[in-house]
Amino acid sequence: MVLILGLAGGLGLFIYGMQTSSEGLQKIAAQRLKKIVKTLTKNPISSFFTGALITFGLQGSGASSTLVVGLISAGMITLAQALDILVGTMLGGSLTLQLIAFPITDIALVLIIIGLVIYLSSKRSNRRSLGQTLLGFGLLFYGMHIMITAMAPLRNNPLVIQTLTHLERKPFFEFLIAVVISATVQSSTSFLAILMTLASHGLIGQYAIIPFVLGGRLGGTATGLISSLGAPGRDAKRAAIANFGFKLISALIFLPFYKSLSGLILLVSSDFKRSFANADTFFSLLMAIILLPLTIPIAGLITKIIPDKRPGIGEADLLDESLLEIPELAVNQAHRQTVKMGRIVSEEMVSFTIPLIRYCNNDVIERLNSTERAVDSLYKKISSYVTSIGNNGVSDETMQKTIQILYVANDLEHIGDIMTTISKNAQKLYNENINLSREGLEELENIYRQIFSRFNDSLKAFELADQALATRIVKEHPKILRLEKELRYSHFDRMQSGNPKTIATSAIHLDLIEAMLRIDGHSVNIAQVVMGIV
Repeated sequence: MVLILGLAGGLGLFIYGMQTSSEGLQKIAAQRLKKIVKTLTKNPISSFFTGALITFGLQGSGASSTLVVGLISAGMITLAQALDILVGTMLGGSLTLQLIAFPITDIALVLIIIGLVIYLSSKRSNRRSLGQTLLGFGLLFYGMHIMITAMAPLRNNPLVIQTLTHLERKPFFEFLIAVVISATVQSSTSFLAILMTLASHGLIGQYAIIPFVLGGRLGGTATGLISSLGAPGRDAKRAAIANFGFKLISALIFLPFYKSLSGLILLVSSDFKRSFANADTFFSLLMAIILLPLTIPIAGLITKIIPDKRPGIGEADLLDESLLEIPELAVNQAHRQTVKMGRIVSEEMVSFTIPLIRYCNNDVIERLNSTERAVDSLYKKISSYVTSIGNNGVSDETMQKTIQILYVANDLEHIGDIMTTISKNAQKLYNENINLSREGLEELENIYRQIFSRFNDSLKAFELADQALATRIVKEHPKILRLEKELRYSHFDRMQSGNPKTIATSAIHLDLIEAMLRIDGHSVNIAQVVMGIV
């Protein structure tokens, strides 16, 4: 029981330390990482080392793969560049194993103390994130120490020794065990860390190194592959399949030669514990040599296997749940989805205003109503996604962006409702068999052109964070207010002169002017969000 508790507790500290240090580094560098990756992915070699460094920094290929998916979705890198980075993530994971192979248990408690002091005493978010990172590394190393200590009695247990010796004669079975356990703990690094603790007590034979390492590497990709099946975006599936495929290929190539490869690995270092890290590093570098020249055709093959499809108008195809692990990327995707929602409102709803009023086509009304339902659905999905990010550990800047997205999405949803009101007024004109006066229709077209242009400008300002454009929209709003008053006055003047069409359509005409004014009000709201007035 003491052994089981020691192993479980040590593994728990190890995994928690990985997650804690990863979260701390993400908070420090997530926004910078996007810029760095974009700069450092000019060629396959630089992309490879970028992937290695990011994976080592984020303490796991899962977080780095999530970052890569976000960068593809944002159009910052191509799929081929992403594959180069994913090849690099293999090396990044092995660097973590190389680090924990050093006997640095003595500094683990020092890191925990320093990290905790910095975290508790600092008010600035960057310093708190640094403290969190140091604390995470300290917990990681101390968890490793606990596992090593807990497993010490096993070296004198005949049953354990006999079982492991028997397994060594069945490399394929060892490989499958490694796949299952790595998939269960959702981390190849954690599984290989357990093996390293066993190796430190001489409980694993030399011929078990290669099957266990290859199986651990493949099992570590299983969770990402399964979770990607339910992800809305195609890029997540492509990245997960590529990552799984790379590890599967390496297993198929190298597993048959496990004996000779084990001897080669042991020639490098006499430290049997480090041999697992060395084997992982060896496979990572060898696969890089094989795969890096082929990433472009591989990217083309994966795209054929999982082709792009045109998303439905109400489908939130940019809101990938896996990106919630890195809030800055999640907010970026929510922003892009909101911009896309704005384009739908503009192109599929507001642009039909005058045709609706002029001709009242029932097909157009049905299409508009269908779009309005899709816009409502998008608003709910964006709101749910953004609120899932939460505020725990998220920077003030990121939190402010989430609030801005909610404001804008809500304004767009209201504009959709206004267009439904306009379509109902158009339906009244049709049902009552009446037409607007020529002068009245020209006036509506005049205000519509200005309203539509300003609405599109507000969307552009939100998309590009263009404060100058947003300021102009806000400053010119009084002109629209004056125009609305002039149009009402002109309408009443025609009524006084006895224009029969004006009299017959008065209520509808004024409702249409009011509806357009409300659209402009929401355009001003969007512009104010860009200006920081929320």
